[in-house]
Amino acid sequence: MFLTRMTGGIAAALALGALAACSSGSSATSTPQQGTLKMQLTDAPFATDSVQSVNVFVVRVDGRMAAADSAAADSATAGDSASANGWVTLAAPNDSVDLLAYQNGNTMPLGTAKLTAGNFNGFRMVIDPTRSDVVLKNGTVLTGTSTPGIMFPSGSRSGIKINLTSPITVAASDTTTMLIDFNVGNSFVLRGNTIMQNGLLFKPVIQASVH
Repeated sequence: MFLTRMTGGIAAALALGALAACSSGSSATSTPQQGTLKMQLTDAPFATDSVQSVNVFVVRVDGRMAAADSAAADSATAGDSASANGWVTLAAPNDSVDLLAYQNGNTMPLGTAKLTAGNFNGFRMVIDPTRSDVVLKNGTVLTGTSTPGIMFPSGSRSGIKINLTSPITVAASDTTTMLIDFNVGNSFVLRGNTIMQNGLLFKPVIQASVH
């Protein structure tokens, strides 16, 4: 599977603010509670024996309280719009990750974020397809421009929706760990009878759950 199973993980904890009682001459003020979200990445075993490494360049992972479909996840992915439409950056590895190195229970820490306590229903992984590739055991490197190659989404950045079985709840003054599973085996589809014939099609499948 892929950004290992990003069943890699994310965790968040929020600190709860105190509500001060005021005297008759003053007004009450409140501080939003916060918690911490920790994220980890993992991958399920990749069934293709001819593959040596699957290298995905992970720019960042974003989350928001509102749910997000694939279109919303792929919008506003540029660096200067990371906080648009309610998105909050949770981790910014900005690095290439070999997903196959995080299988069989191995996880990669992605980052930790302080968030307002509550239920988070939307997550996305922003990747750079131009810096991602698959290396075969015979030394062949498949990219978005090679032949054979990988048919990636267009653009220098793509936002991939992270599927949830249930909302990720960040509790005040607590830490939640979210495991993100990048399913490599289901994320790369053969375009021909073999990889060397027509390469691969990238159809990312990423899921997340509380670990």
